[in-house]
Amino acid sequence: MKQCPVCGEMMKTEKRGEVEVDVCEKHGMWLDRKELLLLTEQARYEDGRFVWQDLFRTPKYVETDRERILFCPISGEQMQLVDYKGVTIDWSPEHGVWLDNGELEAIINNLRLDPRYIRGVALRLSETRF
Repeated sequence: MKQCPVCGEMMKTEKRGEVEVDVCEKHGMWLDRKELLLLTEQARYEDGRFVWQDLFRTPKYVETDRERILFCPISGEQMQLVDYKGVTIDWSPEHGVWLDNGELEAIINNLRLDPRYIRGVALRLSETRF
């Protein structure tokens, strides 16, 4: 089991569809490499290629604490802040990403603003780094 990079408490493992993630109920979730891509692809198929809400969808942004420094729960190395679909996430290039509460929902919302994502034709190979 991994420790939450925010509070240090042990995270619990949860299944999100076909993906197993590590969750701290207070702060967020840890996703191993490529799991963010898997979760967003899974969401595309669960939500459908186009839903009426997409006509009225607006970008979501999550406030970021740029002063906070988080360390990878696997290696202990400092994570980098990177922008992904309008959301600033904590990234460990070797191991995965930390998503604060609300960030996954914002990312999926912002992806659904891209008609290529909704139609399923967007090549997202560059996103396997997450």
